[in-house]
Amino acid sequence: MSRNIESILDKRRFVIDTVALISYFAHIFNEPSKISPKGLLYIDTAFRYYDSNYLITIPSIIFIEIFDKWFRGNTIANEEFRAKFIAEVFNPIKASPNIEIRELDIEVLESFLDLKDQNINLENRDKIILASAVVLKSPLITSDTKIKNYLEKYNIIPDIIS
Repeated sequence: MSRNIESILDKRRFVIDTVALISYFAHIFNEPSKISPKGLLYIDTAFRYYDSNYLITIPSIIFIEIFDKWFRGNTIANEEFRAKFIAEVFNPIKASPNIEIRELDIEVLESFLDLKDQNINLENRDKIILASAVVLKSPLITSDTKIKNYLEKYNIIPDIIS
């Protein structure tokens, strides 16, 4: 096994949702943080320290959600925000050895299809994020009430950090 794979296996992994990513970069999005200091600390440690014991997984659907909300139209303000997002959010994510972007693969899709509850009625984007945490058997950093209610009822991942 290569050193890189061994170092990844030794890390504690967390999956984050859109609110967690936006909360961490609250100064970019001009949004108040909705994640606990503990959740933000896990994310910050993974970003700041090359030898961090934390690995943050960002499901790719998060970027679609961000693009849908913040990249509307071709205004100068949108182009400025796009440039700022690339420079201050996306490039640091790509450069960090402790941050990974998880694609929608067959395992996540199968887990997504198993997430059913008509009373809680999770949005599809939230189900993809939760399915990623289920597949990776990882805690999820989120403040989403519906996801938290679902996890209280079904307990399908190790932990939730608000």
